[in-house]
Amino acid sequence: MFIDIRILIDSRKVDYNYMISNNRLFISFKIESNHKKLILNYDDNIYDDFKIETGDYSYEPGYLEIDLEKNNINFFEFSIKANYKYYVKLVYEYVNGKYKKEELIKILKSLYDLNKENEVLDRIKVLEEMNLDDKFLYYEIDKLIEELLMNEYYDKLTDKMTDYDFLNIITYNISSNRPYGIDQKKLDELIDVAKSHKDTNENIWRLAMNYDGMGYDFSKIEEYFVSIKDIYYLQEYISGVYQKNLDYIVDLLIKQNDKDFIKKVLDNELIIRDLNNEHKNKLYDIIKM
Repeated sequence: MFIDIRILIDSRKVDYNYMISNNRLFISFKIESNHKKLILNYDDNIYDDFKIETGDYSYEPGYLEIDLEKNNINFFEFSIKANYKYYVKLVYEYVNGKYKKEELIKILKSLYDLNKENEVLDRIKVLEEMNLDDKFLYYEIDKLIEELLMNEYYDKLTDKMTDYDFLNIITYNISSNRPYGIDQKKLDELIDVAKSHKDTNENIWRLAMNYDGMGYDFSKIEEYFVSIKDIYYLQEYISGVYQKNLDYIVDLLIKQNDKDFIKKVLDNELIIRDLNNEHKNKLYDIIKM
């Protein structure tokens, strides 16, 4: 199995066959009869150049869904390549504690056959020689950053990445211990990028979770969550984000003057427990008008 490729048939994980040829990963599997839906996910911050070798089906980057009741399929094969971003993504996740050193080295070596850059081998060698104890990674983080992040190769890769690439990496996890260092302008740009792509609400919420408590101005995020009138995500933002500005959020709700939505806010247990009496009274006054 390869990292961050998931295949489901009727919600059950599929075991697949694979081979590597000409720097491409070919994956194939059989489909028994009487199944309803095939879902394929891959991480587009690791893979690209996705090609379906059996048939012609529409798909989004990173996601394919096929109605098996409408399409008579008994065998499926696709191929894919690893792009340069896989190194950035995996090192970022290692710095944030997702992998142990041995796991990271193993994954980098497996993906190297799909994207043969000699500089990757150089960086793997550096990683192998680093005397890091994963249990105490936090205390050796300065050395880790110097060796893994502060080098010309890493800089070269990140310079090629778009705001959407960074958004994908940052929001892959709900939160990170050491998110990318960005300024306020870049955060606002990432919010705008998120608005133009799928999973907008989730991605903007995850941006807030990743950069919570770091002194950024979240007013643009708060304006968004109030404007969409999605009680679930407003609830998740208010209950999950430490640095929310409740005074500003309440003022935004009052300016909207949407009594039905304000009633939903006041009926929501997770939101109401964070509001003080002054906030509640201001909102109740709008409903009474």
